[in-house]
Amino acid sequence: MIAFDRFDVKILYELQRDASMTLGVLSEAVNLSTSQCSRRITRLQQEGVILGYSLRLDPLALNLKVTAFIFLSMDKGLLISPHDAVAGLLAWDEVVECHTVTGSYDYILKVVVENLAALSAFLSDVVSPMHGVRDITTQVAMNILKSNGPLKLDMSAVTS
Repeated sequence: MIAFDRFDVKILYELQRDASMTLGVLSEAVNLSTSQCSRRITRLQQEGVILGYSLRLDPLALNLKVTAFIFLSMDKGLLISPHDAVAGLLAWDEVVECHTVTGSYDYILKVVVENLAALSAFLSDVVSPMHGVRDITTQVAMNILKSNGPLKLDMSAVTS
């Protein structure tokens, strides 16, 4: 386990909320010099805590009006590797997340598309023909109340 001190946690907290802030603004927010901040960020990247930086876009501004969750149950008897079966789905831009899960289903896909017709086409042309799919259930999000929220940072794990 990687040891974090309070400055590491502050840096991670601030960067999760605005990864585009300048090093100067970040150093003021966490009360460290810019060189100390820079070294800590580099260390957190090298240790794999910071995986990268990304840009969040407004789906509605891009005419992507439908967010849906596709639940897949696989027939493992027909497949050499269930993960290989869904690997092809990961290349589709419509799929923004994919998780293996416990319970009645094996995978949950989060897809974002233009409209219900595009969702229907994606399900019938891409998902349904997949080899080894036993069951597909789809739920459409009515409203998105929170998305891409910051991860909870546990202060009890902080070292002195």
